[in-house]
Amino acid sequence: MKSRKVSDLFDITGKVAIVTGAASGIGRAIALDLAKFGANVVIADIALEGARAVASEIESAGGKAIAIKTDVTDRKNVERTVGKTIDKFGKIDILVNDAGVMSYPTTLDITEAELDRTFDTNLKGAMFCSQAVARHMIGQKGGKIVNIGSSHSSRGSACNLSSGGPAYCASKGAIQSFTRVLAMELAPHGINVNAVAPGTTNTPMHTGLWEAAVAYLQSSIPLGRLAEPEDIADVVLFLVTDAARYITGQTIHVNGGQIMVD
Repeated sequence: MKSRKVSDLFDITGKVAIVTGAASGIGRAIALDLAKFGANVVIADIALEGARAVASEIESAGGKAIAIKTDVTDRKNVERTVGKTIDKFGKIDILVNDAGVMSYPTTLDITEAELDRTFDTNLKGAMFCSQAVARHMIGQKGGKIVNIGSSHSSRGSACNLSSGGPAYCASKGAIQSFTRVLAMELAPHGINVNAVAPGTTNTPMHTGLWEAAVAYLQSSIPLGRLAEPEDIADVVLFLVTDAARYITGQTIHVNGGQIMVD
């Protein structure tokens, strides 16, 4: 293999990325990171005003972005978002499935409506988006899909404010399985599919963690702090670059070592 500059490996200038759930939290950090390294970014979120704010932030920094109101639980709505992206930018190179909701009821308490809400957003949403985008990536003979899972799906944590309950953990465990299957299906088309599984991250989703809970969580993490959204975004950035061209079907845990000891 001929030698290349490090900057070439991480250059995504001109790539087109859709990031779902990008109006806040981890999704926002991912969108900002991709734009910083040259991608044109579609901020796809059901919270349109928040999405517009992130797109404006990217454009103010000299990047290119558009906001599209997207309900990932609605297949036709997802297909419209994909169509608008193609109309605007002509292609789709990157999909990051970040849209998700927390769920806290225990197995004995959870309702069917709560189960449906959690799986419709966290799993079906990722599948709908991947299905719609993959059709275009197959035609292009390449692309990158990154699903955002959760380290809590691998830890067997009891229901709490940081890890969510059984529906949330099960939906994120399903994301890991879906990632492996989709990676196998799309590998012949030159499409890489991976997942990133964050640990407890300092985002609006976890607003309300009381001081004692934060102290306990930090003491259980070998690196001594909660993740910041940028910690997750940097790993996603790596996975969508040429530096990760031979990685597919993997779940990368980003949790400061918490999964080793909890």
